[in-house]
Formats: sequence, structure tokens, C-alpha cells
Amino acid sequence: MSKLLEEQIEELRLEMHEVASDKDLTDDRVVSISSKLDVLINEFYLKGKH
Repeated sequence: MSKLLEEQIEELRLEMHEVASDKDLTDDRVVSISSKLDVLINEFYLKGKH
């Protein structure tokens, strides 16, 4: 499961970089992707502690 989670994190990270290269970092789309990324990263670390 963590491998899938790692892949999702990487995909979102790349998407965020792509969107942020054209827009301000405070753009709604960049912030939305960043928030989703935060959730996945937190989930990844919480699963790693068990």
C-alpha cells in the first residue's frame, strides 16, 4: 500500500510543480494540489510509524 501512496505523492508533486510553473504559488489550483499532497504525505508518515 505504501508503494501506491508513494506513487500518488510523486504524481501530485509533479503536477504541482507543473501548475506552479505557470501560476502564482497562491493560485487556487496550486494551493488545492498542495493541500492534497499534504494529506497524502501525512498518511504516508502515519502508516510508517505502525
